[in-house]
Amino acid sequence: MKKTRIIPSLFLTAILVIVAGSCSTDECYDNRNALPYAGFYGIMDGKMTTISVDSMRVYGIGAPGDSILSEGNHSIGNLYLPFRIDSDTTSYVFKLVNKALESYDVCDTVTFIYTREARFVSSACGASYIYTIKDIRNTGLLIDSITVTDGRITNADSENIQIYFNTGETAED
Repeated sequence: MKKTRIIPSLFLTAILVIVAGSCSTDECYDNRNALPYAGFYGIMDGKMTTISVDSMRVYGIGAPGDSILSEGNHSIGNLYLPFRIDSDTTSYVFKLVNKALESYDVCDTVTFIYTREARFVSSACGASYIYTIKDIRNTGLLIDSITVTDGRITNADSENIQIYFNTGETAED
């Protein structure tokens, strides 16, 4: 009767996995896609500050599949707003789902208008897009204004959109 040697086989398998893993590259794990990252701002105690908005649902308009970015079941102060690569516009609805305001249908529609530029990253990662903002429109009920820091959304892993919410206060000079 022949004994099977399991331990050497496991050892050999482990070595092969380690060697194969060391040949892979981390370049695609870095932020290689232009994902717009938005921070929320408002005026509190007369000063512009970062804020969190409670019970706000955020979802895309005309997006294929599930386009809900926030269900509205927690407080959010920032989120990623992916842009469409098959269109020069992307629209989102920001809707308060607070029980006290639910019957009032308090929401804003925000539309980003941009140009898209495909940029080759590498053979391993493919291409990513750079978005140059031409215009931003919003209905103005919840959101006072929106800015894009340098007018472009690149693959820099940083906040590049600031959304300023109406808080009922005015800034001190």
